[in-house]
Amino acid sequence: MLRNYFKIALRSLWRHKLYSSINIIGLAVGLAACLLMSLYVRHELTYDSFHTKADRIIRITSFLKTPDEPMAVANSPTLLAPFLNRHYPEVEKAVRFHSVAATIKHKAKLFNEGDVYYADQAVFDVFSYPFVAGSSQQALTQPNTAVLTETLAKKYFGDKDAVGQTLQINKTPYQITGVMADLPSNADLRINILLSRDFSKAKTWIIDDLSVYTYVLLKGTTNLKTLEKKLNILSQRYIQPELNQMGDEGYSLEFQTEWLNDVHYSEGKLEDTPKGNKQYGYLFSFLAAFVLVIALLNYISLLTARATERAKEVGIRKANGAFRTQLIRQFLFESLLISTLSVLMSVLLLQIAIPVLNDLLEIQLQTSWLQLSIWIALGLIITTLLGGLYPAFVLSAFRPTEALRGLVNKTGKVVWLRQSITVFQFVLAVGMIVGVLVIYRQMDFLQNHSPGFDKNHILAVQLPADSLAQTKGHALAATLRQHPDTQDITVSSGFEPIAIGPAIFTSNGKKREVMVHFSFIDEHYVSVLGMKLAAGRNLSLTNTSDKNEGFLVNEAFVKMSGWKQPIGQPIDGFGHKGKIVGVVKNFHYKSLHNLVEPLVMVYNKFPPHNLIVKTRPEHLTTVKKAWQQHFPYDPFEYSFLDSTIEKQYQKDHLMMVLFNAFAFLTILVSSLGLFSLVTFTTEIRTKEIGIRKVLGASVAGITTLLSKDFLKLVVIAIVIASPLAYYAMNLWLQNFAYHIEISWWMFVLAAILAVSIALITISFQSIKAALMNPVKSLKSE
Repeated sequence: MLRNYFKIALRSLWRHKLYSSINIIGLAVGLAACLLMSLYVRHELTYDSFHTKADRIIRITSFLKTPDEPMAVANSPTLLAPFLNRHYPEVEKAVRFHSVAATIKHKAKLFNEGDVYYADQAVFDVFSYPFVAGSSQQALTQPNTAVLTETLAKKYFGDKDAVGQTLQINKTPYQITGVMADLPSNADLRINILLSRDFSKAKTWIIDDLSVYTYVLLKGTTNLKTLEKKLNILSQRYIQPELNQMGDEGYSLEFQTEWLNDVHYSEGKLEDTPKGNKQYGYLFSFLAAFVLVIALLNYISLLTARATERAKEVGIRKANGAFRTQLIRQFLFESLLISTLSVLMSVLLLQIAIPVLNDLLEIQLQTSWLQLSIWIALGLIITTLLGGLYPAFVLSAFRPTEALRGLVNKTGKVVWLRQSITVFQFVLAVGMIVGVLVIYRQMDFLQNHSPGFDKNHILAVQLPADSLAQTKGHALAATLRQHPDTQDITVSSGFEPIAIGPAIFTSNGKKREVMVHFSFIDEHYVSVLGMKLAAGRNLSLTNTSDKNEGFLVNEAFVKMSGWKQPIGQPIDGFGHKGKIVGVVKNFHYKSLHNLVEPLVMVYNKFPPHNLIVKTRPEHLTTVKKAWQQHFPYDPFEYSFLDSTIEKQYQKDHLMMVLFNAFAFLTILVSSLGLFSLVTFTTEIRTKEIGIRKVLGASVAGITTLLSKDFLKLVVIAIVIASPLAYYAMNLWLQNFAYHIEISWWMFVLAAILAVSIALITISFQSIKAALMNPVKSLKSE
């Protein structure tokens, strides 16, 4: 019997090759897209879940209250972790990470490595860092020892055993005592190297530093609110006296806690790890569901359409003695065959797409055979039942006389179901088109919006973090100034503000102390970056007082202070005490996701971080040669400012690429469904078309007749989709402090595109049917 069902199913697929191909391909694409996005969303929403004790790990951060504006900091005092280990019974273990810039010397070559941390040895008891060489029990137990990731171990030592080898890190030799597996791409704290360190040198809570990430492994269930209260009692007892001693009146520090799994999506703090946006995860969850729903609706719609055409077959089979159970099994078996082909194709598409997405997003999506097996089983069950239940149970229940008279196709419920599916599909398609237009316009706005400075031909060279950097950095700048390729040059803390601290000033007769951003610059900084002055003048060495007493502020600072005449206003901050000599027009030192915040710029007294050169990319070799003269033992690390700014929107750009891909898939699957339904409609109306042609109907008239019903559905979809798309895209634009306004023309263009796509899809089959010789359709009458 099964063999007979299989033969009938194959014959049916072969007889209707076009429908079968559209059904299989459409469903396969929808299933593959849904699974791919499900893998991505799971990756994004499960940060740090690979740690086996993640449900008991928290991070402790600091919240500094000031007289004007509070400040959240991801770091906490170095003394906090050992205090918790000694005095808090709910704490199983508290550990610290301290970020450090690392220059590595190996075989006479120099390398700058990121994601390097000093750490307590106990981090291996708290976090799941599997070792591929060495032992976590012995790692970091001795001074000047290090643990590398597998990738770095291969980079420096190839296939040799790295354990026991030595690397010179920041001019200190470190012995490698362990190699751990590379962390998954959804680890919030990215680690390349862990270094041992004696943290016991810290003797005070705040005066020494506030520079470590503190993570705590809790014992069993602990109420975080209760723990925070205890921590803040600690702060009042030990930290508040130090703040008072420092003369910071009105300052206090509170501790806050957050679960490890929430850290990546928590509100960004100073000195924090890069943050993610959960909204993107939810957005792609909806997109994955939408594409799958469209594919399944297509699948159901086409199978039911074909099934109603086969009503006469059902009638003949029942008239010849077929039982209803036999018909049910036959239809379910045919649905199973189509589902099997679709699911297997979707798995193949998934295996092709995963490496592409991994390269695009720089992540590590992967599937196991167990996951694929479960996916295949679920896909087969769901699609078989959805596609087979209607023809299996509804059509098999028809009386032979009704089936043979063709009454099934005239059932209003069936027509309404197909129309509803078409409307729903095009609601999503129109919404996707509007989304693509809005996202494209916003990305274009981000790339072309003036940042308030000249971002082109600006080269930033990172200077070594040592005490000689200031002298050698200025010497390098002097060498480059003599070269004709150099248009201008500045030695500073960098393009972005490097610090946040209190600025003390008087506003409306009241003394204020506000936490603001600080940049440390020289007299060339403003001209190199092409910034505009709104009032006053630039810092200048001809005014000798500028070096200690001159301040530049931006317009946002002036607005916050409430001054009408900012020039000459006294101000105190970061060891400088003097007056404002100039106001710089607002410029975007952060991405346009953020408002321009108050900024203070003072003459640099500290070792500079960057040499910023106005030159062309083709003159890079000139800068490199000069670098090698002054810094022969340090790696040449550089970036162009326009590329740095583009990286600020990298996630948004990737989101646009993924959204465009899903929009294309949505439109493709919807068009395939519409094409199949139009084809089916023209087939069942073949005789009607033949009669109309005999009676004198034109090709245009018949094409219009066949098209208008479907176009009405598309117009209904446009009306429904427009307000929904407007609401959704407005919500997305709120992620940007500066964004476009959604214009009416976007909806008009989306409507035109949707109607055009529908017309092209419909017209192909409609014109083909209208051109058919009526003799062929009426010869059996």
